[in-house]
Amino acid sequence: MRLAALALAAMVAAPAASAASIDVKNPWIRATPPGALTAAGYATITNRQITSDRLTGGHTSAAASVEVHSMSMSGGVMRMRPIPGGLAIAASATVTLGPNGDHLMLIGLKGPLKAGQHVRLTLQFRRAGAVTVDFPVLAGPPGAPMGNMRM
Repeated sequence: MRLAALALAAMVAAPAASAASIDVKNPWIRATPPGALTAAGYATITNRQITSDRLTGGHTSAAASVEVHSMSMSGGVMRMRPIPGGLAIAASATVTLGPNGDHLMLIGLKGPLKAGQHVRLTLQFRRAGAVTVDFPVLAGPPGAPMGNMRM
C-alpha cells in the first residue's frame, strides 16, 4: 500500500510536458521484472495545432529505442506491432496511450525499471518536433490495486 501511495503521489506531482503545440499529460511506464528487455509507456497526448501531427517514436537513455505500438486481440492471442509511420493525432485532438491499446515500447532496456524511478523520454512528432517528458515508473496503472495487476 505504501508503494502504491508513493506511485500515486509521483503521478500527481509529475508535471505535464508541453511543446508549443503538443501537451503530454499523465505519463507513466510500467515497472519491469529483472531481465526484461522491453517496457511499455503510456500517456495522454493533445495536439493543439490546427493541422494533424504524428507521433513517430522517441528516444531515452534507458533503452536502445522507443517505438509506437498497437495492441490487438485476435483469436484470443494478444498481438503487439509497431504502427507503420507512427500514430496519427488529428488537429485539436487527444489520444490516450494505454495498456489495452496504442502505447510506447521501450526496446532493449539497459536495466530493469523499478517503481519509484523516473525515465526521461524524448517523444518525436512529425510537425511539433521533439517533446521531452518525465515518465514515472509505476508498479501498475495509477490508482489500481497492487494485487490485481494484469499484463
